[in-house]
Amino acid sequence: MLGMTVLGLLATATAARAEWWEAETSHFVIVAESNKADAERFASRLERFDNALRFLQRLPIPGPEIGPTNKVRVYRFGDPFEIGELAAEGGGRAGINGFYVGRPGASVAFAPTKADDSMRFDRNLDQRQLIQRTALTPEGTLFHEYVHHFMLQRFNTTYPHWYVEGFAELYGTIQLLDGGVFKVGDVPQHRGPDLARFGDVKLTKLFDHSKRLSGQERYQSYSFGWLLSHYLNFNKERQGQLRDYLKALNTGEDSLTAATRVFGDLDTLQKELQKYKNGPFPGYEVIPANYVEPVVKMRRLTPGEEAVIEGHIRSERGVDRSGARSVVRSIGGKETLYPDNLAVQLAVAEAYSDAREFDKAEAVLKRALAIDPGSQKAHVLMGALISARADAQKEPALYAKARTWFADAVRLDPKDPRAAIGLYLTYYEAREPIPESALLTLEGVFDYSSHDDGYRLILARQLLDENRGKAARSVLAPLAFSAHKEEEANKIATIVEEIDAGKIEEARTTMAAIFAESKKKAED
Repeated sequence: MLGMTVLGLLATATAARAEWWEAETSHFVIVAESNKADAERFASRLERFDNALRFLQRLPIPGPEIGPTNKVRVYRFGDPFEIGELAAEGGGRAGINGFYVGRPGASVAFAPTKADDSMRFDRNLDQRQLIQRTALTPEGTLFHEYVHHFMLQRFNTTYPHWYVEGFAELYGTIQLLDGGVFKVGDVPQHRGPDLARFGDVKLTKLFDHSKRLSGQERYQSYSFGWLLSHYLNFNKERQGQLRDYLKALNTGEDSLTAATRVFGDLDTLQKELQKYKNGPFPGYEVIPANYVEPVVKMRRLTPGEEAVIEGHIRSERGVDRSGARSVVRSIGGKETLYPDNLAVQLAVAEAYSDAREFDKAEAVLKRALAIDPGSQKAHVLMGALISARADAQKEPALYAKARTWFADAVRLDPKDPRAAIGLYLTYYEAREPIPESALLTLEGVFDYSSHDDGYRLILARQLLDENRGKAARSVLAPLAFSAHKEEEANKIATIVEEIDAGKIEEARTTMAAIFAESKKKAED
């Protein structure tokens, strides 16, 4: 995937490492450098976590089939320092326990297989830093990030930033117990030092979306947001108030006005929170009826897949032009060593395409299609390749050629957002009339793409072009009110305000400026 650079990743040759396994559940695909039992257990626990979130939100378990492209792919390998290097684009970042990149049809997360206890003995760390580095496990990190993914996909509504993070902290600490039982309400131990060290965020400022939070106050959104979310969920006298406040936000009521009306005197609530943060913190165990253990399908990666896994992981993380060329140096040519391996052909083709070696990428994709003419991913990659070539070579006529590949990809998997978005953009970028079928296809993948800001902007832009201001507002609202005076959120909030004022043409102009700036950054 083109996007960011990673240098020096995975210095140890994969051939010298442990075996690789793929574990697939209803909502995840885990690719792990591990043994079979460990990979299977890890996948089962991730799926159980999804099921717990569904149970709490009264959603069906495991829910409807989402299709292979919409499952979150988790790459689990190495130690925290390798994951940190991957996250920091090769810049030598300190060890971390995981991170997540959300994209339509290609959401990925990365976590270490091995624990690293060396941080516990780092004399340069104070007690607060030590707790923060060691209390949050790889599993806990993934749980937190997956709550964000789950929240944005399942609830098309407006949430303030403190609640987005507070919700993730509140439910990211779900404890999975035996027999399908799980516990809600545990304290995120890694946030404890922040609650003790920093002063509380003033509620009159937190609820006032016209005020910009300082860097420290925004950082406090995680710990203080958890405290506020926990209190409003578990305090019997205030149960129902959070729901009423969020409902008010989504009807357009000013945040500070709604908070004062629903919660009453905010100074009183502030004092209650100051007392509450000293504990104890209530929680409860949930015993789902008719619990069924998640089904996990296991398979060992082929020798060919293992041969390209290093480069493939880097592509999945995201690479810039320099990083793409580095990936090509790592795995380019291996398509000839494994000529009958579809996965190898696809990985190498993507690497060539990211590096803008279009002729080589096309040749490898043709080889992939010879192996499997029905490969949906090969069709998506071919459409993306030709679209990239059209953009790079300034040849709009090529979009029509890309369109046929995306159309076939949509036919092969109507739930794949990459195919739906790609098909739509072949008309938009070519400045051609967009048929209703392409518009319906774009809107039809909303349930699988709503976690991605870019998709929401593309859809909202199209809705504005169709004079469907109310629908565009609904798509943009979760982005507009997710932060206090953050620059990009400000621009999106401006569009919402313009829509509310009936100024659709002005909203289109503001939207065009957002896309123009984004394109300029990509070119730089």
